[in-house]
Amino acid sequence: MKPQEVILIGAGGHALSLAEFAQNQITGYIANEENPIMPGKWFGSDAVASSLIEEGKKFHMAFVYSKWPVMENRRKLLALYQEKGASFATLVAPSATVTPNSKIGEGSAVMTGAIINRAILGKHVIVNSGAIVEHDCEIGDNTFIGPGAVIGGFTKVGKNCFIGLGARIANGVTIADNITVAMGAVVSRNLSNAGIYHGYPLKFSKIPIR
Repeated sequence: MKPQEVILIGAGGHALSLAEFAQNQITGYIANEENPIMPGKWFGSDAVASSLIEEGKKFHMAFVYSKWPVMENRRKLLALYQEKGASFATLVAPSATVTPNSKIGEGSAVMTGAIINRAILGKHVIVNSGAIVEHDCEIGDNTFIGPGAVIGGFTKVGKNCFIGLGARIANGVTIADNITVAMGAVVSRNLSNAGIYHGYPLKFSKIPIR
């Protein structure tokens, strides 16, 4: 069977990482500028999306904005494509482990060496390289889980969250929408206020950490 053809939205580091394992699926990409090391055709900026959607093309959101608020610009870009009627492809690296009773939402990406163990991912979730999402977890739409992060069993993470590189989330914790857990942070209690949580013991900031 011929693999589905996918157009990436974005041409930065995350897009290139997707291309490492999904190059045979990627026919091209949409970005403000051409990136000569990206595989496939540069179709142009987001302005070309409508014509590609009319042609029945599938997309994958490969844009990750790393500045505060971390996931908001990505959410807005997703909304733009959704309003135009875009269909999205889910990409799972061959080296990732996804157990049979896991559920992966449309447009999500499970990256190299990640483990999804009987968990539920919403739409457009990124589980980055080597991250672990344990049993009975629920991850909300448009949430990013950084490389090497570990999400313990029975944990719930809301929408538009950012879990930084190497963060640790204890079993049974609930994290509300629009929360950033910084790199290396350890979370052992529920988090309900939007903002940045960092360090160990955990501290809260309403503004970006400098």
